[in-house]
Amino acid sequence: MNLSDLTTALPLLPAHVQMMAAVVAALVVLALGLEWRLCRTRSRGASWAVLRLTSLLAAGLCVLVVLVPARAVSGMEGLAVFYGLLFTLAPLIWFGTHLLLGPRLRPAFSVGESTALSLSGLLIWGLPLIALVNAIEPLQAALRHAQDNPRDPGPPTALAHTVQPVRQFALPQAGVVYAQSLTAPPGLRLQRVDERHGERWEDMRERTHPRFCLDGASVHLVWSAREGAPWLRLHWVGTDGQRVMATHRPDTAAGATEPLEVGFRADGFSLPVPVPRYRVWFALHEKADGQPSFIPMANSEQPGERHDHCVMPDYRRVNATNEGPVKAVMLQFGQPGQPAWFDIYTRPAP
Repeated sequence: MNLSDLTTALPLLPAHVQMMAAVVAALVVLALGLEWRLCRTRSRGASWAVLRLTSLLAAGLCVLVVLVPARAVSGMEGLAVFYGLLFTLAPLIWFGTHLLLGPRLRPAFSVGESTALSLSGLLIWGLPLIALVNAIEPLQAALRHAQDNPRDPGPPTALAHTVQPVRQFALPQAGVVYAQSLTAPPGLRLQRVDERHGERWEDMRERTHPRFCLDGASVHLVWSAREGAPWLRLHWVGTDGQRVMATHRPDTAAGATEPLEVGFRADGFSLPVPVPRYRVWFALHEKADGQPSFIPMANSEQPGERHDHCVMPDYRRVNATNEGPVKAVMLQFGQPGQPAWFDIYTRPAP
């Protein structure tokens, strides 16, 4: 993220993040002002300015010598390199800069004063650095929002996917549940899917999203009437290599209501539509009281499966021969802050 990106993203940050940034900036200015007044009363204001500007450069150098080698090494070794440099080379650069420069300034600082200024400098420059590290994710989200929402977006883009009709199911606990599929044409490369939350679009690549899932470049939606329909924004690259973006909000005017039925096979189970894995639980065993012992599908990814993949209608267990048949399937729906609604489907007795 360069300076231009930073100035673009800052005004788009949430109000509480902007407030925290203002507080951090005010504390840094206050600390610098107190230091300068103290040194000026001792006729060393100019020396303080030189030392403090040099300490700012030293802080940037410490960040570089720690982060660049650590990022060049992957895995736990990279973490070891990070902490090793953080507690060896970085302190040497930081304190060495102050102890070498302070006594050589005119008027000079003593070794004790240079050490004290190095310690206060850790607080002055460390506080905004910590704040910046914590603000990287909100800044990136704000920058993506600015890039994806230009002031003059032009005419809306048509969705490249084939929008299948909405299907409506009736469940005993969840009530009315809707499902819809957005089928991708051949050659389309889906880059990411955003979901609308309040007034902002949120990138869902690394987040849980129980109201939609992916099967290749196709997107499948499943939601209950009480949850509300998802509002999605799809980013893709077409066969011409151009990046395209379009939104989709399903129309819940569905046809006749169908009963949602789950079929059981020896190697898995069958669903009527693709379902996000965060909605599906399954049981291979029973508890002591005879009730199914459910496992969340989100925590039992098989080879080739990902957290955003759908549980497809012909779902199969790779190790079904050793695991045994699936005894029950549970579908979960709900809203944040409220008890979830569970509908359980049990394998018929032989």
